[in-house]
Amino acid sequence: MSRQRLLKADTLNSNFKDFVQWSLFGFLAALIAIFIYGRKNKKERAPSNQPIIKSLSMDSESELQVISQVQHFTLTNQIGETFTLDELGGKPWLSNIIFTRCPTVCPKITQTIADLLPKLPESLNFVTLTTDPVHDTPEVLKKFAQLNRAETNRWHFLTGDKPTLMRLAVDDLKMVSQPKPKAHQESPNDLFIHSSLLILVDKNGQVRASFESDAPNLADQIKKALTQLAP
Repeated sequence: MSRQRLLKADTLNSNFKDFVQWSLFGFLAALIAIFIYGRKNKKERAPSNQPIIKSLSMDSESELQVISQVQHFTLTNQIGETFTLDELGGKPWLSNIIFTRCPTVCPKITQTIADLLPKLPESLNFVTLTTDPVHDTPEVLKKFAQLNRAETNRWHFLTGDKPTLMRLAVDDLKMVSQPKPKAHQESPNDLFIHSSLLILVDKNGQVRASFESDAPNLADQIKKALTQLAP
């Protein structure tokens, strides 16, 4: 091969190597820039003030955090008696929200809790709130409890004035409850959108965890959380 051709080949090899090196350098520089930009945006993002309640994972070993504090309330139970936070006796309790005209999920959740009760400590109380107090009087709630195997002195169905119920359910227990727009109602009794979670409150009235009401290992999840709350 002539000297001229050798020089030309060496030049091409050198140019190719330079091209590869600069391409790699550019790629790395782009990755670094993306990383720095992402970190900067993350820092500048305003944090949300709304607590996020996550269902307790069976694999989680972390301590249950305090989500919110339940304030004192005065409502009425299914036998027409005044019921306050003090009635829960400084012990853990579970809460959920329903309305008795609910055609589907509310009876199902109530029956799920009825099946759950014998598997959990007798010291654990249940508190079911109504999102429909105009209709759900103590008498209506009592009949609903009877129809869904929920008659026990450990289970309190509560009604009362709407502001108190919504403050307890939404502000304190962090559940969802709102009227369903008429255009989206599938039947005359399809009136509300509300949480289907069970909310765990500790002996100090602090929200500590939530559970999907249809979880297949629900009793085990709740027992594990109660163990974590024990002094």
